[in-house]
Amino acid sequence: MSSASVLLAALSWEPQIKGALYVVLSVVVLCGSAYLLLSTNVGARLGFLLAGAGLFGWLATGGFIWWAYGRGPVGPLPTWTDAGVVVGSLAGAGDGPLRGFPEGWAQLPLDDTEVADAIPAGDEFLTHGDNAVFNSPTEYVLTAVYQRGGERHGPFNLLNFRPFNLWHRPNYLVLQVQPAVEEPNPAGGIPRMVADPNAPPVSALLLRDLGAVRLHPAVFTIATTIAFGLFCYQLHVRDKAAWARREAEAAEPGAGRLEPVSR
Repeated sequence: MSSASVLLAALSWEPQIKGALYVVLSVVVLCGSAYLLLSTNVGARLGFLLAGAGLFGWLATGGFIWWAYGRGPVGPLPTWTDAGVVVGSLAGAGDGPLRGFPEGWAQLPLDDTEVADAIPAGDEFLTHGDNAVFNSPTEYVLTAVYQRGGERHGPFNLLNFRPFNLWHRPNYLVLQVQPAVEEPNPAGGIPRMVADPNAPPVSALLLRDLGAVRLHPAVFTIATTIAFGLFCYQLHVRDKAAWARREAEAAEPGAGRLEPVSR
């Protein structure tokens, strides 16, 4: 098989190669056409500086929008991490965030949006984590949820208001469950699963990892802004050199004046 056949087969099979070629062709066609038009009008060097400044200025503008709204090539999303599982009462559970429970903890309704976001992670930790207690989420019933922390604050606990409160205190959530038992349905049909009042509660302690959604947009914005500034600086240096040449030509004797023709 010839090398051309191998290349064509790779292009038809590997979507990564085709995607990379699409990007390269787009950059060559779009950026190359703009540079070609500029170079034919103002010259190759000045055209390159103008094309580069326009490109990176446009990228920096998009980066600022991505950075502000958390869009574009975002970083790791917020997740719930396993901070431990406690079997039995949480009162006197030991050191750490559970010290003095329930003082400082707020009970959340079971239909709260934060609870709905944390339940899948809690099920994973209770059934498949390092501290797994159950084999399946059907073996227990959620009975209570408690939350502590998560408040925003400024640097050194000062300026605790927008836009300076960029930091968050650790956000903990306790999902308290109890083993489930079947209870006959008064209306008939399938029995209901209810919490066993005689079984000890099991509490999953979750810690909110805020992730870094704006990290990648921030790095992209800073990098493209620096490149935009460098291109603009080179354009400024070129302008200063042109101004200096004009001033030098104007200062020469007879520059810009018509001399009489001798007879």
